[in-house]
Amino acid sequence: MFENQNGTRPRHVKCAAGALLLSFLLAGCGTEPSANATPAVDGTAPVADDTVRRGSFRQTLLLSGTLSSRNSEAVIIPRMPSWETTIRWMADDGAEVIEGAPLVELDTAQLASEIENKITAQQQAQNAIDSKLAEIAGQLEERQFSYEQQRIALRKAEIEADVPLDVTDRKTYQEAQLALQQARVEYDKADADLEGHGDSSEAELEVLRVDLRSAEREVAEAQRAIETMVLRAPQSGIAVAAENRREDRKFQVGDTIWVGATVAEIPDLRSMAVEARLSDVDDGKVTPGMIVACTLDAYPDRSFTGVVREISPVAHESGWRSEQRHFLVHNDLDEAEPEIMQPGMSVRVEVETAARDEALLVARAALSFTDDGATVRLPGGATQPVELGPCNARECIVREGLAEGARVEVAR
Repeated sequence: MFENQNGTRPRHVKCAAGALLLSFLLAGCGTEPSANATPAVDGTAPVADDTVRRGSFRQTLLLSGTLSSRNSEAVIIPRMPSWETTIRWMADDGAEVIEGAPLVELDTAQLASEIENKITAQQQAQNAIDSKLAEIAGQLEERQFSYEQQRIALRKAEIEADVPLDVTDRKTYQEAQLALQQARVEYDKADADLEGHGDSSEAELEVLRVDLRSAEREVAEAQRAIETMVLRAPQSGIAVAAENRREDRKFQVGDTIWVGATVAEIPDLRSMAVEARLSDVDDGKVTPGMIVACTLDAYPDRSFTGVVREISPVAHESGWRSEQRHFLVHNDLDEAEPEIMQPGMSVRVEVETAARDEALLVARAALSFTDDGATVRLPGGATQPVELGPCNARECIVREGLAEGARVEVAR
């Protein structure tokens, strides 16, 4: 019906047919995603990387950390005469122990040498007291003998002085009276020496007794210290060696350890947490309340959710005398699996630092960053300044400079 008399079709019919065929071809091509398309984060249909689109945005920060228990019984180095000591033996890290079982033994060689010296000092203090007592006894006998002599001399002088003047001559009488006065002076002196001897001797003895009590106390403290050099498990569970921050590893036999330091722990495996390290250059990117996903390195197919509980207020040295510093990020896990979890296990921690729905997104591969800001490459080689929000490894949020559906040039 569309043919001319000569059997040919009109030109406008040919054009319509060609247009119809072209539309079918274009429709067929549109059913397959572009080779540059990337599945959207929010699960919607794939969108080309070279197109500015709207979608869900997630930004995460990767941290490394270790598994720990929120409730642990710490084994602490007790007070002892010396500030430091050496670990002579300790239970294997991760070994099961029962309450009261030996957990750590500290070196007692120095204490044993010190206690011998203290016992010697105690014996010397006791000998000094014994010597002083013998000396006091000898002095007491001398003073008692002198007192008795002066008492007899006084009695004799009194008898001689009692002779009346009319019985003897004046000179003899006066000499007797003078001798009586001299005898009384000597007697009073001997009596005072005898009476004062007890007070002075007691004062000297008290000084020596103070020295003896001090020596006995030091011996007792040294003996108690030796008894406490064997640290026992405060409860049954798994023994976990504490971190030796000087060596950036766990404590082991032969390490020097100091009073008050935690050498081991007995953790409660029913309540677990993760202690992660945040570099000081990322200060402020993580805040309490953020959601975390924790994956055990030993079980990469297992992931546990949690939340950031707190962040240390000051940065710590990443190692003994290291110039690098980090903040401690304490994360509480929502659940624990005692069958596979042990404190000290390494953990990969992903912190969700930003989340946006229906955000305007552009591929990072289309962006260039300079000190003056960010620019986006447009088809044909032109560039355009753009204001960006948060970015992740693949894309950035667009605040100003691009509209939804705009085309950009992605670097290959």
